[in-house]
Amino acid sequence: MKNSILSVILILSITFCSCSAIEETAGTVPESSMISGTVTETEAETAVTVPDPSETLLESMSAEEKIGQVILARFPAEPVSDMELYHFGGYTLYAKDIEGQTPDSLSEKFREISGKTVVPPFFAADEEGGEIVRVSKYPAFAEAPLPSVQEMLSDGGDVEAWANEMADILQNAGINLNLAPVADVAESKGDYIYSRTCGLGYEETGEIIGRIVSVLNERNVVSCLKHFPGYGSNVDTHTGIAFDTRARESFESGDFITFISGIESGAPMIMVNHNIVAAYNEEIPASLAPEVHTVLRELGFNGIIITDDLGMDAISLYSDDPYADAFLAGNDMLCVSDGAACYNSLYAAYQSGEISQKRLDESVLRILTVKIGYGIAD
Repeated sequence: MKNSILSVILILSITFCSCSAIEETAGTVPESSMISGTVTETEAETAVTVPDPSETLLESMSAEEKIGQVILARFPAEPVSDMELYHFGGYTLYAKDIEGQTPDSLSEKFREISGKTVVPPFFAADEEGGEIVRVSKYPAFAEAPLPSVQEMLSDGGDVEAWANEMADILQNAGINLNLAPVADVAESKGDYIYSRTCGLGYEETGEIIGRIVSVLNERNVVSCLKHFPGYGSNVDTHTGIAFDTRARESFESGDFITFISGIESGAPMIMVNHNIVAAYNEEIPASLAPEVHTVLRELGFNGIIITDDLGMDAISLYSDDPYADAFLAGNDMLCVSDGAACYNSLYAAYQSGEISQKRLDESVLRILTVKIGYGIAD
């Protein structure tokens, strides 16, 4: 259903770009969105090419607005003034940002923030279910906290009903980007990531992830698969550096299965983890490694690649200014705790020529295409 949004980023067709033509997310441009039949030379000369709305919006933006667009910043103390100054692509809200709020008060705050920038922002949260619930832990937004995928499955629940409940909770709060679902497969119950996974094998997990993504797409909620290329049994990168020594074949025959399923179901965004994955680059975290991003594109993903939070210890212990490196590695968006520091670093790299106009536009176009396709921007 949303299988063409992300393809439009890279493939410009002679097409009547109606709203239905940008309702898809990954994969091939559907036949219904293309001019059918044989086109004669005369017809080709008189054919009307409707401008792609994402490109039109991109052309109207300043360099400062484009740089801000690639940043998903942690919700700050002064979100309105920060948005006016930096034009962030979005904010990530944590539980403390939602505590004490109501659907009406959040909606009003989001409207005020959105009015300060040319492109309406993502309002993101980690609403995975279970131990990671930023919104549903508060009665103002849900009757009860969203159960984890494992809890839902063990109770004989329906995946689609659970995903629709997730969408209800998010939309009640005005959250348009869910940093979920977790597409990782843990090797054992003792692994750090286990409780956040489906608790199943690769094929079964992939099937469930695909169903969750499909429901969220139908509900116009942007989903984000995490944590590519697969977390495995690695330690918590919030508190230190993790080394993943698995062979490349282990990812190709295992972890990639779940992500490919999500991609084929139209996932618009994928988050890259901070593990140092020796099979691709044994020196730097995956989120900063171009090799990992190249592999993700080779899997057929044309959407937004985003880092895990660059303020986590696995990155801060490695670099005190990772922002330009993360962007140039192939990320389209940078998830950060310090939005101002990230903006200033990227702007300096842009002014020096380290970040080219072409490279910046590539990522901003992907972001705009998703925002327009999901009704966030128009």
